[in-house]
Amino acid sequence: MSDRIVVVSNRLPLTARRSGGRWHGERSSGGLVAALGPVLEQTNGLWIGWPGDAPSGDTTGRTKLLRQWERDHGFAAVDLPPGVGRAFYEGYSNNTLWPLLHGFPSRVTFDPETWHAYRDANERFAAGVIDRVRPDDLVWVQDYQLMLLPGLLREARPEVRSGFFLHVPFPPPEIFRILPQREAILQGLLGADVIGFQTHEHMGAFRRSLLQILGIESRMDQVEVGGRVVSLEARPIGIVTDEWERLVSSDAVVAKRITDLHARHAGRRLILAVDRLDYTKGIPERLRAFRHFLVSRPGWRRKVTFIQVAVPSRERIPRYADLRRQVSEMVGEINGELGTATWSPVIYLRRSIPRSELAALYAAADVGWVASLRDGMNLVAKEYVACQRDRAGVLLLSELAGAAGEMGEAIRVNPYDEPGSAEALDRALSMPEEERAERQAVLLERVRRNNALVWAERSVADIARAGRDPGQVPGSVPVPPVTEIRRAFRSAARRACYLDYDGTLVPIAARPSEAVPSAAVGEVVGALARRRNTTVVIVSGRSVLDLERWFGDLKGTWLAAEHGALLRPPGTDEWRPLRPGADVEWKERVRPVLEHFAARAPGSTIEEKEFSLAWHFRLVEPEFGDWLANEVAAALDQQLAGTELAVLRGNKIVEVRFAWANKGEVVAHVRSLGETAGFELAIGDDRTDEDLFERLPDDAWSIRVGPGSTRARYRLPDPAAALALLATLGVSTRRTH
Repeated sequence: MSDRIVVVSNRLPLTARRSGGRWHGERSSGGLVAALGPVLEQTNGLWIGWPGDAPSGDTTGRTKLLRQWERDHGFAAVDLPPGVGRAFYEGYSNNTLWPLLHGFPSRVTFDPETWHAYRDANERFAAGVIDRVRPDDLVWVQDYQLMLLPGLLREARPEVRSGFFLHVPFPPPEIFRILPQREAILQGLLGADVIGFQTHEHMGAFRRSLLQILGIESRMDQVEVGGRVVSLEARPIGIVTDEWERLVSSDAVVAKRITDLHARHAGRRLILAVDRLDYTKGIPERLRAFRHFLVSRPGWRRKVTFIQVAVPSRERIPRYADLRRQVSEMVGEINGELGTATWSPVIYLRRSIPRSELAALYAAADVGWVASLRDGMNLVAKEYVACQRDRAGVLLLSELAGAAGEMGEAIRVNPYDEPGSAEALDRALSMPEEERAERQAVLLERVRRNNALVWAERSVADIARAGRDPGQVPGSVPVPPVTEIRRAFRSAARRACYLDYDGTLVPIAARPSEAVPSAAVGEVVGALARRRNTTVVIVSGRSVLDLERWFGDLKGTWLAAEHGALLRPPGTDEWRPLRPGADVEWKERVRPVLEHFAARAPGSTIEEKEFSLAWHFRLVEPEFGDWLANEVAAALDQQLAGTELAVLRGNKIVEVRFAWANKGEVVAHVRSLGETAGFELAIGDDRTDEDLFERLPDDAWSIRVGPGSTRARYRLPDPAAALALLATLGVSTRRTH
């Protein structure tokens, strides 16, 4: 791996602490640190993140320590002012995004001030990356705290390859769309070259949100945006399996602790749950299910002990303090109601515990119980399997955790189903040893194979490949060379410019009537048309009335309405059909079909023009509208087979028109009336403009505006960019023809 990796996460793997009058770095442990450490070491990489709160007093020693970290360890600090850091992390990240992404909309808090802090923090992280990144680096942004960062990096350093990985779930669009800043978050993510998710379910929810919120269509594993392709990957994270296996197989401290646990709980089966103290982990739901198990199956009393490890989390946030009280009360009630003088049903450990102690608990437990209400992955499930190694414990796994998609040999449970969870626990405790061993062996092999190092290396390779080989991705089209186009325009004796309207000169609007050109559009097109020996053709699906109203005063310009069915040559007010005498009685057969579908899709409308009928569905729910449009097109294709009519799928429109009324025929007609231009330019944004691009010679300057597969040679991101290009051509120079 030759490219340097720059990892960016909310926190650094080191935290700056002061004790005894001296500053020191306290190293963090965890799956992400273990997974990325070897990759960073291999590439002499850099890790950028927040080092913890800065004190209000003397910070000279801290600053010196942070510089030493970057020099000696490759850990670069991004400092956040205390107010910004708290509102960014405890506020927007964990009171807004965390519950939203986990599918708990009722717990989401909306506060404009925390959003400002989130944006501020992401901008500070961007500045920290921009100051240090090299052109050949691969930047890999981690998790929901930094969802704006890829877009900020794209804007400042578009040449740098970047990826983003979301460790938590992505919710369905019905939930995500309640976020006031939903567009900004999605656009921020789309700045990356690769966006990674834990599961295909999360990736599919993201794709649906792009469609429903931004109106951006995507293929299974990629989306085109701004003239480039963003790859989408479902790549579940793993654990460093070897480390956990080594602890239970060769660590003397762990071995002694396992022996002590077996002795202390002799004659009883151990059930283990390990969680952060978070409402997404289903701790109260699991306690209720365990109580149901003991009440409904009294024969298991005094024969099982449930150990609940709950690591404190975000304790300054009130709802987490409420959860802590709730869990403590429930444990007390279960032990008080069902326990005896010699047996407590639940052992509750509300603290962080060393990895060696955790490995011993994993290894000693007969059942590992994961009851997440929603989880991106849940690595506890994988750690439990790794520490069981050659033992035969049973994994009880919530079907709502991302790990459930990988770990089919576990007993899957619905954490909201108390009786069902109690029954599953009974099954796990009663399972024959042969079946337990068989399930464990398959799970362990999969956990070993899909480990954290494999996840990291494959993810980095995805970023390197996506950024390095854009030309190998279908639909990837380069940006037009503006200087070269201007030079060709000025040197040509005659010039012709074919311009679409909607989505090219003006942005697409929710209602066609709202897409009115600004004064700048008229000025740019007018300046271009006034250039000597320059033919400008506005060729649009719009009606005669629309084009007359907006461009009727541009006497030196061709106007082509209804995709070219009607033409107004320069120097005249008269509109002429491209093919005189066309019969439009077919409308009476087609109109009822479109009316039927319009009635099924509230928000859709029918537009009648002289030579065509169109069904607009931009205001219809996107997925339903696209699905129904396919049905409309199929029904009309069958009805109109053998006629000279064509059914056209455009940008949120299905249109019936004459097959000969297309933009390519306009090109042929204009070229037939005069000397062929030495410079030809065509700009359009949807499928109707592909006829235009196809009819022009290979050396013409054809430009697609926006995403989508195309025959055009070049691509611009939006109408503003197209207008800017045209403005440079309309500017007068010394050389005129």
